[in-house]
Amino acid sequence: MRSRHRRQSAAAGPSVVLSVPRMPTPSPPPRRDLAGALVAALCVLLASSAAYAHGVADSDKLFLEGSSGSQLIPFVYLGAKHMVTGYDHLLFLVGVIFFLHRMKEVATYVSLFAVGHSVTLLYGVLSGTDVNPYFVDAIIGLSVAYKGLDNLGMLERWFGFQPNTKAAVLGFGLIHGFGLATKLQDFELDDEGLVGNIIAFNVGVELGQFLALAAILVGMRYWRRSESFEAQAKTANKLLIAAGVGLFLFQVQLGLTAEPPAPVDTFQSDEISVTLEPGHTTEVKAVMTEGSQFTWSWAVEGGRVYYDFHGEPKGAAADVFTSFETGTADSADGEFEAPFTGVHGWYWKNKGLMPVTVRLKTSGMYSSISQLY
Repeated sequence: MRSRHRRQSAAAGPSVVLSVPRMPTPSPPPRRDLAGALVAALCVLLASSAAYAHGVADSDKLFLEGSSGSQLIPFVYLGAKHMVTGYDHLLFLVGVIFFLHRMKEVATYVSLFAVGHSVTLLYGVLSGTDVNPYFVDAIIGLSVAYKGLDNLGMLERWFGFQPNTKAAVLGFGLIHGFGLATKLQDFELDDEGLVGNIIAFNVGVELGQFLALAAILVGMRYWRRSESFEAQAKTANKLLIAAGVGLFLFQVQLGLTAEPPAPVDTFQSDEISVTLEPGHTTEVKAVMTEGSQFTWSWAVEGGRVYYDFHGEPKGAAADVFTSFETGTADSADGEFEAPFTGVHGWYWKNKGLMPVTVRLKTSGMYSSISQLY
C-alpha cells in the first residue's frame, strides 16, 4: 500500500511543499529581581534619611507632648509605626537573617535583638539616662555595616577569628534600644502613666518588628529560589556595608554641625566673689531666655568700681550690646527681666589705687551664671 501510494503521488505530478513559519518558543517569564528591589529600597531609605534621621513625625510629636495619663493603644501604635519606618533597624534585621534558613535560628537571633533593644529603651527613658543621639545613631549605622561584613566572612579574614554572632546581635540590640530611647527623651512626657505608656510603646515596637520581619522573610524566601541569588547575595551585602557606612558618616556630620540644645532656665540662687587689682576689669554674665526674671545685689569691699549692667542678644556680633545702667558706686541692687534671649550681667572696672572685692548675689530664673574673665 505504501509503494502504490508513492507511485500514484509521483504520477500526479510534483508535490508542493508548504512552508509554515515556525512560531518562536516563548521564553519563560523572567524571575522577579529582588536584588534590584533591594537596591531601590536602599536608595530610597538613604535618600529619606535626611528627612527622618530616625526621628519622630511632627504630628506624633504633638501627640506625645500633649498626651496626659495612660494612653496605651496610641503608644502601641506609635511604637509599631516607629519600628516599621525605622530604616536603620530594618537594614540590620535584613543583615541578621540574610543567610538564616531555619525558623528556629531566625527566632533565636530576632529574640536576642528584641531583648537588647527592649532593655535599653525602657531603661533609657525611665531612668532619664542622657546619651548623645548622634553618637548612638552612628553606632547603629556601623551595626548595619558589621552584618554585611560578617555575612561576607570579611571579619574572619581580617582579624583571624569569627566574632560570636549571637553576642554581637544582642550587643547591637542594646545600642538600637538607646537609639529608640533618645527619640522619646526629646519630648516632655507626662509623668502620669509614663511607665505604662513606655511599656506600651515597646510592645508596639515588637509588633512593628514582627510585621516588618514577616515581609522581609517572604521577600527573602522568593529571592532565594532565584538562580541568581548566589551571585546577587554578595552584591546585596556590599550594599548593606555601603548603607551602614553612609548612615555612620551622615550621623557624624549631623553631630558635628548640629546646634547645641538651647539652655533651660531654672530657679537658682548664686553668690560670686571677684577681686580686682587696680585698673583691672571683669564681667559676670547670666544666660537667660526672654522674659526670665531675677533679683540681684552687689557690694564692693575696699572702694568703688565703674560698672555697666548690659545684655548681649544670642547670635549677635561681639560688639552688639544694650546697656541698662552705668555708673560708679560701691553697691547696687534691683530686679531684672530679660528683654531678649542671650547673656545679661555686669562689667566692672577698678579705677582706684587699691584692690577691691565685688560680692554679687543673684536669685531667679536663668540657666547659668559665671565670671567670663
